Amino acid sequence: MASSKTMELQFTTLDVFTSTRMQGNPLAVVSVPAALRDKLSQAAKQRIAREFNLSETAFLHAGDSSSGGERRVDIFTAEREIPFAGHPTIGTAVLAKYHLHPHPHPHSQVDALVTKAGPIGLVAEEEGGRVRAKIPHNVHLHANTLGDVIGGGGGAAGGGYPGLSPVPEIRAAELAAPVFSVVRGMTFVLAQLPSLELLARVAGAARLDFAGLPEPLLDEGWRDSFVCRYYYVDVDPSEEEGGKEEGARYMRTRMVEMGFEDPATGSAASALASYLTLKEGRKGGTTTKFRLTQGVEMGRRSDISVDTMTRDTSEGGVELVDLWLGGTAVVVMKGSLTVDV
Repeated sequence: MASSKTMELQFTTLDVFTSTRMQGNPLAVVSVPAALRDKLSQAAKQRIAREFNLSETAFLHAGDSSSGGERRVDIFTAEREIPFAGHPTIGTAVLAKYHLHPHPHPHSQVDALVTKAGPIGLVAEEEGGRVRAKIPHNVHLHANTLGDVIGGGGGAAGGGYPGLSPVPEIRAAELAAPVFSVVRGMTFVLAQLPSLELLARVAGAARLDFAGLPEPLLDEGWRDSFVCRYYYVDVDPSEEEGGKEEGARYMRTRMVEMGFEDPATGSAASALASYLTLKEGRKGGTTTKFRLTQGVEMGRRSDISVDTMTRDTSEGGVELVDLWLGGTAVVVMKGSLTVDV
């Protein structure tokens, strides 16, 4: 029997990491008024996310007199709440800074989004309506690879562990790929492929059950996490649309997991850039630029920028200091939804 009590909420959908509608990664942002903040339960948010059935749905909470320039954001997939995700961050930031508060008053200007992973500082770039988001990070390289925990059952030459690629070269990359967390709760298997031809052969029909692996893939203390595979290929900037930024590393990427393909995965792009920065041990104080294009194979091109900065450690290594995710978004739909409470 339907509930007799309902609430009505406004929502906006945006295509993120693009300025062209029907490209990029779709996002729904539900605006939560201050008066309904304590009435909209986490369970209700999960039901709304399932109803939208997008890769993520964000819930943007209105501020009050004590909020300053911060706004709380909760991020849900269709299955669970997650602490951070890239395209909800950029999409919500563009909505807040360019549409909800286009001429900000000191009491309404949004300077940061507060996620479960921590506060994310925002900087508007007037050119093209772009935003840069300073991503909270707690990076960690896990000891195991898929090859370590699956063993011979997923061997590149023979076997086929359920969910691994049937293509030997791709399967070998999956098994050898580093496993890297950008924050607690967001982990990626970073599989490097040698060519765009192989990238095009990545398929997501089978789902790899990370929770059901023969041994734990993630280190102790990090196992309560979303995990997926992220594939990448280094490309010649001259062959990429707009690929002329001096000193930037250009890549084509795909995230194919859970039976679907994600047009843009900003959290995975942030993880990949962080891992490569630390792996290469760039001298402290160096800014490294990464320009990633995702979603081409599924017809939803997304352009993601990530900048990293390091500093030297007393042990002679380097550590990540700043992690900036950048992009734009375009509004597609606006409307209201009714929720039983």
